[in-house]
Formats: sequence, structure tokens, C-alpha cells
Amino acid sequence: MYSWQTFRRYRFALLALLLSLFVFVTLSSSSLNLSAQGGAWAGQYWNNRNLSGTPALTRQDASINFDWGNGSPAAEIFPDNFSAQWTQTANLPAGTYRFTATTDDGMRVWVDNVMIIDAWFDSQSHTITADVFLGAGNHTIVVQYYEAGGVAVAKMNYVLVGGQTPPPSANQPWFNEYFANTNLSGPPTLTGTTSAVNFNWGFGSPAPGFPADFFSVRWVRNLPLEAGRYRFTVTSDDGVRLWVNNNLIIDQWRTQAATTFNAEIDLPSGDIPVKVEYYENTERAQIVLTWTKISSPPAPPTGSYRAEYFNNMDLSGSPVLVRDEAAINYNWGYGSPAAQVQVDHFSARWTTNLSLSPGRYRFVASSDDGVRVWVNNQLIIDAWFDRPVRTFSGEADVSGTVPVRVEYYENTNLAEMRFSYTLVSSSPGTGGPFPGTGTVTSYRLNVRTGPGTNFAIITTLNNGAVVNLTGFRNGDATWVQIALPNGTVGWVSALYLKTSIPVSSLTPITGTTPPPQTPAGAKGTVNTGALNVRTGPGVSFPAFTTIDYGTNVSLLGRNANATWAKVILTDGRQGWVNASYLITNVPVASLPVLSQ
Repeated sequence: MYSWQTFRRYRFALLALLLSLFVFVTLSSSSLNLSAQGGAWAGQYWNNRNLSGTPALTRQDASINFDWGNGSPAAEIFPDNFSAQWTQTANLPAGTYRFTATTDDGMRVWVDNVMIIDAWFDSQSHTITADVFLGAGNHTIVVQYYEAGGVAVAKMNYVLVGGQTPPPSANQPWFNEYFANTNLSGPPTLTGTTSAVNFNWGFGSPAPGFPADFFSVRWVRNLPLEAGRYRFTVTSDDGVRLWVNNNLIIDQWRTQAATTFNAEIDLPSGDIPVKVEYYENTERAQIVLTWTKISSPPAPPTGSYRAEYFNNMDLSGSPVLVRDEAAINYNWGYGSPAAQVQVDHFSARWTTNLSLSPGRYRFVASSDDGVRVWVNNQLIIDAWFDRPVRTFSGEADVSGTVPVRVEYYENTNLAEMRFSYTLVSSSPGTGGPFPGTGTVTSYRLNVRTGPGTNFAIITTLNNGAVVNLTGFRNGDATWVQIALPNGTVGWVSALYLKTSIPVSSLTPITGTTPPPQTPAGAKGTVNTGALNVRTGPGVSFPAFTTIDYGTNVSLLGRNANATWAKVILTDGRQGWVNASYLITNVPVASLPVLSQ
């Protein structure tokens, strides 16, 4: 009896020990798993695809690791056309975390109210990852999912992949502020970071509990860039403004369908401050920003330039600033060359003596607004008129010490001035070297003084004639510059020239003849209701606004057959309207042709 009782005591002690070990191992394993994922997820499930109304099911899910196949998450949930949201607050050490989402169909992931994964569309099972640096402390993670039909898969996890310091500056996130209004006013409703300004929210909201319409956002960061010219591209629905290196280079702060805008700017090397501002009105919401380096800084000229800046547009009086500059290569955007120089209505003069070997040189000037260039005291570029940035060129046979003078003026808005030169032939008067040839394919081909039928005819070429290409074309590659055997340079239609190299590979350039002037006081009055204003002369171009019956507009120009007119709206925006819906005080045909 004693032995049996002793055995029973030992048996219970052994069982207690085994049970304790089991609980310890289970808790340890659970603790490790929860540490990897930050804890259980609060799950909510709806019998619709847009997480609307009261959830049909609320429960705790240990992880988001579901492959329901053709089934459903639970008896209460339909097998198709359902949605879910999981929320977790995780206390994490500092580091870079990789979030991995596998989904069929749509999934979105937010970390601290910043969307890092956006795959909200019907799809087969696919995987998306995003790396995010998080500081030490609590972080709220929200995952949203919907199933359209067929197989249902919803998986999301994250792991620490980096150390305790943020990634290099090239991978630094954008700091963002979200406002529940369209003018970025008051304290932000949400703040956080994001790896890119690349969002397409559709008809949805940037974050749970944040409005889907009538909001605005500001993103800022420093970009580590090499010196050179960069093209920034932004697609926005609705308004957007972009500052680069403290210059406002894109200003499209208006309600509009998704539209893409480009701007170029010359930047020094180093960390360049960039700021993006955006607002959403109603319906769809989208904002995407990209940039690319398109050229390195040009080599400095042989000699320095003496620069003189004037606070007027006609280089009159005494300059407000005189300095030596290594090159004329500026894109001031909406800024000015220096503190002493006003932002608009200024002019500049650069003079130098270039030491050049004998040959034919091509001198190129790009400017917004007017520019004139003298080489060896001969005026070879004369484009002294207001316009957006355009490129002009002129050639001269020179040798030895050659005086050069460049004059420029800025009226309003963007300001840009660049000047360069290249040797095109070591034998003056012959032209070349040439990048390719062209063969005439029409019976007779007119050679003109500029890229268009409004320019004078120099001569004609017969079918089969072979000519040298100078290396230049017009902006839309419809006209090509050629060199005739006598050294004359002219322009021919690219439609009737078979070239040895693609026309698109040639350098775009425009002629130096100012465009025809718009008749003074040219006006139009809308004689229909809700007239569309489009980005180009035709119904294939998108409309960005409408103007009402009786609205007065200023006329700028027309297309080739005078069926569309380019106008200035009362708010300063420019666009194209169908000319048949305008009552004009001058014939539309008398306006300058601005589009072929």
C-alpha cells in the first residue's frame, strides 16, 4: 500500500513536470512566432469586396497565411466577393523590414498610415515586396484584402533584413504629411514615410479612416544626385506642384484628369531638396513622380565669360551684377541668377574671346525667353522674342582668337539660358563630318530655309538625289536639316527622305525665325454651352476644363486648316478649342499657325 501511494505521488509529479515542460516549450515557440510577427492580428471579414458596412465576422488570426482555394474563411463568409482587414500593433527594434504580400485578388498594406504595397486589382496569385526602415517602438500595420472569384489567397509577413541604422541616403524615404483638406492647411491628419511617390488610390482612400476625396499631401526629401541635367516627370489627378533645388519647376495646381507633366533642370552634385505637393478633388486619385538624368554637365569653354546682369529686359543702364562664369548653362526655373537680380524682367550679356582652330563651328543657344549671339562680330542667332524654351543654332567659319557675345532676356515664368559650340568641319565652308545621308523619294523635293512650308524655297532636289544630314531635325521629327554640295544648309520634309539613320536619333532644333505675330487684341467669345478646352488641336486630345457661353478668351494661334484655335483663359491657362464655337474679332485664318 505504501509503495502504491509513493508511486502515485511520483506519477503525479512526473506528469506535472512533463506538463510544465510542454507548456514552456509551447509558450516559447509561440513567443518566438509572435516576436517575428508582432502579435496576433485583429481580423474583420465582410461579404462584399469594399470592406463596407458592419463586418460579418470578427476574430483574432495568429497570422495572415491563408490559402482558402475555392472555399471561404468561415461559414459566415461567402466563398467569392468578400473582403477582409487585419490590424496589428507591433513593438519592433529599429531596422529595415521587408514586407511580403502574396495575394489573389487584391491587397493593400499600410505601416503607420503610409501605404507601402498597393495591389488593389483583380489578379491571379502573385507576390509583392516592400522594404521600409522603422524606428524602434510601436508600429501599426493594416492589411486589406478582397477576393473577386475563383481561388482565394491572402498571405502577408514581414522580417527584419537590415541593421539598426537607416539605409544610405539613396534609399532614404520620403517624409509625408496628409491633410483632410485640399490646401495643405492646419496640422496634418497623418504623417509618416514612404519609399516612393507612386500612388494610384482609384476611388479609394490613402489610409483607413482618411477621406477618399478633398485631401492634400506634401512629400519632402533630399535626393543624392550627380551633377547634370535631369528630367522630372509627374502624373497627377488632380493638382500638383514640384520644387527641385528650391525651384518651382511644375505648377499644375488645378482639378484635372490624370495628366503627365515634364520639366528639366540643371543640378549640381550632392543632396538636392525635392518637395511635392498634391491635392485630390473628387473621383479618382493618383500621383506618380519619377526622374532621370538626361545629360552630364558640358565641358567648360576654352575661356571664361564676363557676365553682366541687368534689372530690365533691354540691357540698359548699369549692370546690377558683374562676374566671371566658366559656362553659360543655366536653368533658373522660377528663380533668379543671384540675389541682386530680380526674378522676372531681367537681362544678361556674356562676352568672351575663344581661341579656336580653323574650321566651321556650330553655335547653339537654348533659351526661355529671348537670345542673340554674335560670333566674330556677326549676328548668327537672332531670336529676341518671348517664348517657352527653344533651341537655335548658327554656323560660322572662324580661326584664331574669336570674339563672342551672347545676350539674353527673361520676361516672366520660367528662365533658362544655355550656350555651347562644336567643331563640325576642320575645312571651313565644306560642312561635316556628317552623321548620315538621305535619299530623295519624291519626284521633286523642295529645300527650304526652315522646318516648314511657310519658309522660303532654296532649291529643289530630284528623285534619287543623295544629300548629307547635318545631324539636326525639328521637334516632332517631320523635318530634317541637310547640307547641299555647295555648303548651303537647308530643310526638307522627312516624309520624302529615306535616311541611313533614324530621324528620331538626330538632335531636335528649331529655326531662328520668330513665329508670326498674333493680331493685336485678337479675341473670341464662346457661342455654345460648356466648350471643351483641350491640350491639343483635336478631339483626340484630353479636355482639362470647359468654358461657358459668353466667356471671352484671348486668341494666340490656330492649327494649319484653321479649325482649332489656341486661347488664353482668364486664369492664364492656355489650351485649344474648336474654332467653330467662337465668335472672333479677327479671322481665325489670320492667326499664326502654332500646330501642323
